[in-house]
This record gives sequence, C-alpha cells and structure tokens, in this order.
Amino acid sequence: MLDLTRLLPGPLAGLVLERLGFEVLRVLPPAGDDLARWQPRTHAWLNAGKAAVTLDLKSARGREELLGLVREAAVLLESNRAGAMERLGLGYATLREHNPRLVYVRLAGHRDDPAAPGHDLSYLAASGLLDRLAGAWPHAQLADTSGALWAALAALEGLRRGGGFYEVYLSEAAGVFGYPPIPGLDGSNPAYRVYPAASGRVALAALEPHLWTRFCEAADRPDWTAARGTAPGEAALARELEAFFLSRDADAWEAWGREHGLPLRAVRPYRAAPLEPPWRRG
Repeated sequence: MLDLTRLLPGPLAGLVLERLGFEVLRVLPPAGDDLARWQPRTHAWLNAGKAAVTLDLKSARGREELLGLVREAAVLLESNRAGAMERLGLGYATLREHNPRLVYVRLAGHRDDPAAPGHDLSYLAASGLLDRLAGAWPHAQLADTSGALWAALAALEGLRRGGGFYEVYLSEAAGVFGYPPIPGLDGSNPAYRVYPAASGRVALAALEPHLWTRFCEAADRPDWTAARGTAPGEAALARELEAFFLSRDADAWEAWGREHGLPLRAVRPYRAAPLEPPWRRG
C-alpha cells in the first residue's frame, strides 16, 4: 500500500491496514509531515511499522519514481485537494494505465465541494453532529477517525472488486455517529444514564425491560420497576437513583454490577493503547 497522506485520517487508515497485514510505504514530500513537528509522539504512534520514502512529485523524476511504485502496489491512499493529483498527471485514470488493479482511495472533505479546505471541527459542523453534541466539545477527532476507518474499508472493498476509485468524504463519515437518532438514549432515560458515585461516576445501561427488572431486584427496590413511563415518575426515579449511587464508589458499583449480571460500569479515564483489531481469532 502506498500512503501519500499526512496529518491524522490518512495515516490512521494506513495504520489500520498495517495492523491487518498490509505492507505500508509512506510517500512523503521533501518538506515531510507537519504532524511530526507539531505532535511527534502522535506521529510516531500513527506510523509505527511503516516504511517511508521521500519523493518530490512536482519533479519529473519524482513522478516517474511514484509510477514505478504504483505498478507494484495494491492500494494508493491520498488526501490532496481534489484535482491536485490530476494536475500532476497522477490521477486515477493515469495510474490505472500503469496498474489496472490499483485501488485508489482519496480522502476528501465534502461531497459537494471536495476541494474545499477543512479539518475535523469543520467537518463535524457540516455533518450535523456538532449540533447534536449540544455544546459539548468533541474531545475526539470523530470525523478524522471515522473517515480513516471508512477509507480502510474502501480499500478492502476495492481489492475485493479487483480495483477502482473511491472518494471518502470526512463530513459524511462523521455523520454516521449521529444516526439514527434513538429516543431515550440522550440522557433522558433514568435507566440509561451516567450517575455520580461517592467517588467517580458510573454508567448504567439497563435499557431492556429484563435488565431493568434485574437491576431493581439487585437493588432491593422492586417499586422502581413501576416508576417508568411518565415524565414525573421518571424524574423522581432519576433523583432516587442519584442518591442510590452516591452510597458507594464507582469501582464498588462496577463489582456489584458484575456480581448481578448488570450493564453497569465505572467511567474510566481514557488510556491510549496500541491500535489492534478489536477481535480475537478462534
């Protein structure tokens, strides 16, 4: 796989594919990757396990060297503004002549204006997801990371089909986090909410009736099973649950939830971890 991208979404897509067994070769411009200067630790994490080569694609020699690499590549990933590669004579139509089975994946911002500049925050705004966050600052790069996963999927789909061109729009990739909107999963349901504990916070996700009944039985509060269904009843129930969870710390509640087979977990601080496929082969 040839990765011509920089910053976050493209390198993350390359990292996902590298973890799936692809050999990834980064093709960098003479100026390098700005992320290496701004966030060296993030850059190192994103590009672990990848090889790299520097090519000046504005020069005839650099373009010829890239064509040589394309002839042997399965996938090419780029995130230049729409039309930039075509102006260099390196668009998909040209590269396909050198490798008919090439999968060409382009990361772009917006379907209606692929050449428009943008970053994660502006893509979230365009997607409608920022509005649904209701003023909460998005502490994760949702458009970039979801776009990276879609780009990796596009590469796999292209390989299955024997080649092709795919353009992944980051503003639309982010939008999938907001749909479909499901009533009751927005904090209004007292059985599906985050509560303060004596220390820390706990997330209760007793969404289905049988889980809610199990929770009420474990809490020795069978009366709570009948408190659902009306706005006043649920408001009163939420207040009682707030008092209930303040009686232990979050870790103790998680242990209690495990004991009773409940979807109840302590809210943990985010811990960065090596990116690995979230599955186990049997």
